[in-house]
Amino acid sequence: MTDYFDLWKLLAGLGLFLFGMSHLESALKLLAGKRFRQFIKNSTDNPISSVFGGIISTAIVQSSSLVGLIVLAFVGAGIIPLTNAIGIVLGSNLGTTFTGWIVTTLGFKLDFTTIIYPLLGIGGLSYGLFKGRIKLVSQLLLSFALLLMGLDFMKDSVSALTQQADISILKGYPLIVYLLVGALFTAIIQSSSASMILTLSALYGGIISLPAAAALIIGADLGTTSTVMLGSLQGAVAKRRLAMAHMLFNLSVDTVAFIFLLPILLLIEWLTISDPLYALVAFHSIFNLLGILLYLPFLKQFTKFLERWITEKSEYIDRYIHNVPTNVTDAAVEALTQEIKHLLFLVIHLNLRFLRSHSKILEVDEQVFKLPESLTSSSTLEQYLAIKKLEGNIIRYAIKIQVEMTDANFDQDTLQQYTQRIEKLTNIARSGVYAIKSLKDIDENLESFQVIDNKYLRQLFEELNLQAQTTYQNLFECLLLSVDKQLLKKELTSLKLKSQEFHNEFTNRLYHQMNKVKFMPLEPSTLLNVNKEILTSELALISALELL
Repeated sequence: MTDYFDLWKLLAGLGLFLFGMSHLESALKLLAGKRFRQFIKNSTDNPISSVFGGIISTAIVQSSSLVGLIVLAFVGAGIIPLTNAIGIVLGSNLGTTFTGWIVTTLGFKLDFTTIIYPLLGIGGLSYGLFKGRIKLVSQLLLSFALLLMGLDFMKDSVSALTQQADISILKGYPLIVYLLVGALFTAIIQSSSASMILTLSALYGGIISLPAAAALIIGADLGTTSTVMLGSLQGAVAKRRLAMAHMLFNLSVDTVAFIFLLPILLLIEWLTISDPLYALVAFHSIFNLLGILLYLPFLKQFTKFLERWITEKSEYIDRYIHNVPTNVTDAAVEALTQEIKHLLFLVIHLNLRFLRSHSKILEVDEQVFKLPESLTSSSTLEQYLAIKKLEGNIIRYAIKIQVEMTDANFDQDTLQQYTQRIEKLTNIARSGVYAIKSLKDIDENLESFQVIDNKYLRQLFEELNLQAQTTYQNLFECLLLSVDKQLLKKELTSLKLKSQEFHNEFTNRLYHQMNKVKFMPLEPSTLLNVNKEILTSELALISALELL
């Protein structure tokens, strides 16, 4: 330990701690992988299990931001409802307090050198020599060593400060000042863990009292909401709702914790926790636990309030993929799947418009399939261009997922499974857009046959048009049934046979009548082309749903 205060050593310690924490989080994220995400997904059956899932998952990986990223991805992909996602976020607030317990037990009760050097030696050497999962484990060990080294630097610097500083000058400040300092400091460095470590170091060195340290920790909790507040101003609706839930929870719970700061500390003293370091981390855990108990009974009402307050913006043509980051692979693939279904709905919707249909599908307003507001009064051409744009967004998103998978060092079997599924999904998108193009190309013909003078041809066209509308409506029903694979397969096989039989028979009838009825030279050939393009469109959509 040094006998003088070294500001650079304190800053170096803080820098090493943040660097180690960042790389520790990165290693845990890759090591946890699919099983960890599956655990989060499976622990969200109801709000109570969601809270416990948030506590356990954050305590395991020691990163609320990692848990938050996964939760946000799952909400955006429609895998878990917002209510359960909020439960996980509330639980993760309590889960982060385990950092304080670990650091207090290891960081201030053990000799660092007995841990740091072996971790640095083993972690550093194996990181340079090995690849794959061993390298990730090495990164985890190396990051933990740097984190502890940073903590050791900060502890030494702050302990040296107690020998030189006149502590009495700090004792006159009210607790609200400590709260504001904690909030400002955490807002600047964006790490509540670092604030906790510095506060523990100051308390360990005797620079501040336990109530002042408790006020600093409350301020640190408030400081973490600064990023959340900025994030809630723009971005995907799922992100804004979840961010606002986190902010409101922290704001209300921290306010109550500050008002009852001294009674909570008396409760901790009554629980015979005399060590001030343990008392501080107990205080941090207790007021977060009380906050969860206060919010949990009203979680559904809280969710409804957020949904009414923060509504979806209409500028996005895509409904799912803008909500989900591509580095959370299984959630991203699920979002891609949902987006493909959304695209197919838009395709069916537009094709019915090309056929001048008055189907109820054109007015559909369901949670699963809903026409974007920007397209409710658009022309068929504008809607076609919007769907083409959506196809482009889907292809780019699919490519980003594959790039992220390559960087994440997936094993070959998993990588191949995901790659095959993504390629299949992009092929579905192309088939869907091809199904629209077939009708867009004959739009003028479809309009002209609505008012053609030849009664016989108009009658034939009306039969063709009615058959096409019925097929698209049936395909929409199949899209709703897409979760039942066996039923879907049976329906699609039947639709394909009926479509081919009708259009072949239609062609034969028209050829047969061409020798009996007098037509204008181009009329029969145009109707034959319309029949062929409608068949092409129907088969393309059927093929897309078969792949789905």
